[in-house]
Amino acid sequence: MGLGMILMLGSCSVYSPDGGPTAGLLPDDRIAESQRFRSIADAYIDWNYATHPTWATRDGIHDHDGQLGKWTREAIESQILSLKRYETRLMGVEAAALDDDAYYDLQVLKLQIAGAALDLAEIRSWEKNPNFYREVISSGLYSLASLGFDSPERRMALAAERLKRVPDVLAAGRENLTHPPRIFTEVAIDEFSGTYAFLKTSLPQAFAAVKDDAVRARFNEALKPALEAIEKFVDWMRKDLLPASTGSFALGADLYRRKVALDEGIDLPIDELLQRGRDLLRSTQEEMKKIAGDKPVKAQLRESSRDRPAAERLIPETQAMLDRLKAWASEVTSVPPDAECRVQETPAFRRSLSFASMETPGPFEKVARDAYYSITLPDPAWSTDRQEQHLSFFNKYSLPLISVHEAYPGHYVQFLHVQKVTSRVRKIFGCASFSEGWAHYCEQLYVERNPEPMLHLHQLQLALVRICRYLAGIEMHAKGMTYEQAVELFVNEGYMERVAAEREARRGTADPTYLVYTLGKHEILKLRDEYRGRTGASLRAFHDELLATGYPPVPIARKILFRER
Repeated sequence: MGLGMILMLGSCSVYSPDGGPTAGLLPDDRIAESQRFRSIADAYIDWNYATHPTWATRDGIHDHDGQLGKWTREAIESQILSLKRYETRLMGVEAAALDDDAYYDLQVLKLQIAGAALDLAEIRSWEKNPNFYREVISSGLYSLASLGFDSPERRMALAAERLKRVPDVLAAGRENLTHPPRIFTEVAIDEFSGTYAFLKTSLPQAFAAVKDDAVRARFNEALKPALEAIEKFVDWMRKDLLPASTGSFALGADLYRRKVALDEGIDLPIDELLQRGRDLLRSTQEEMKKIAGDKPVKAQLRESSRDRPAAERLIPETQAMLDRLKAWASEVTSVPPDAECRVQETPAFRRSLSFASMETPGPFEKVARDAYYSITLPDPAWSTDRQEQHLSFFNKYSLPLISVHEAYPGHYVQFLHVQKVTSRVRKIFGCASFSEGWAHYCEQLYVERNPEPMLHLHQLQLALVRICRYLAGIEMHAKGMTYEQAVELFVNEGYMERVAAEREARRGTADPTYLVYTLGKHEILKLRDEYRGRTGASLRAFHDELLATGYPPVPIARKILFRER
């Protein structure tokens, strides 16, 4: 956050005449308590990066680049205890005695730590999902391959160090995993094959320029046992874990509500959340029917989706589109003239659960500046019909909306604004309902500025898919909906082709709060109306002020915008 924003936020008088939260506090008291809080926050951040080395690398902190973290049961239980200790330390901070920035950071950090503790101690994905361990390995090595933060020789040497730790990560997984849901094991078997291919082929290719024979020899020496460990782990999953995969993926209503409350800062009864989603589903479907006219909506969508790039043209055409979108995004929010992101094919190990995604350098990265917009191409081994269904997602009308979401002014532009945030806490920690809500909101914003009926129909269809995610997540994890019923929800209510519907439902089993897109978008729309109504500011000013907060839970962003406690 820039100096101008800090000055604007510093509106609470130290000697509040109305007996407000800072009444009776001397300036030295506020300085001392704010410094004490920041020392706790800094200690937690340092601990978090040491505990999660791959997170550190991704964020541009390069003190742990040769590590993958410790994931034995004892190590995870130690993490839980540490999180509880930090929660206790934050409870001792006198919130009323903090300066404004520290006050908002305290609210963000309390939720983040409590949410992390909930994930490890009660949700326990490390016991239930083999992909917990795959993600540690894949993201840890992919960041070294893709982020040019050091010379290829240095990064290859670091990759060798991380490869040495792959067998230990997988050994911990074999000890920890107990009766996972069958669908988790099935997805993991599929995705580990992508990770294996990445390590075997793409990772060495990323370091093709390395000339140092000693570094290459150390890398190859570490690669072989890492690949063998993955092969044995996949074989173990097929033979032993899959037959024992009898667990339920559902969190249950109480745990689901608490997860949403801590991750997104929004605590509402499950039935109220569900009713919101159902109301949105019906109103969105009705709006789509009005646009489609006499023709059935699904037929109109299917027909218009045939107009799309061939698989071999999808990436270059998307890259060309970004220049036009960048110019438009500059009209609705601040975009640096030198901003640039590259379109690439989604890495093999991420293909199963992603159509498109944005990868940006971390908030503290000083060297690697490239950002990548990843698109999943159809697998040539698929049937012709399945390839056509997949490509229909990237049709003439949806592709610009997807690109608005991922790049301009969605995730990539948000990343550029986060770089300017001065709060260390809010550079690192935030929530998906802000980041995904912002990107999803940008799709609607694009149509508001480009009111063409068929474009609007496809924007509503994308919104409808997110509404179905919203409903499926709640229903599967809190109301007993099965995976098969979720597939039918996406097909019948989301107007999706079955291949895409299966992918969406599969994701929802392991990503329970993928309601964040719809939840966050509508929180931002409410905040937009309130902010412009109260301040008279332009739309562009609202966007800039909102993005200047970082990406905290939207209720906290609202407090920052209105300088409220």
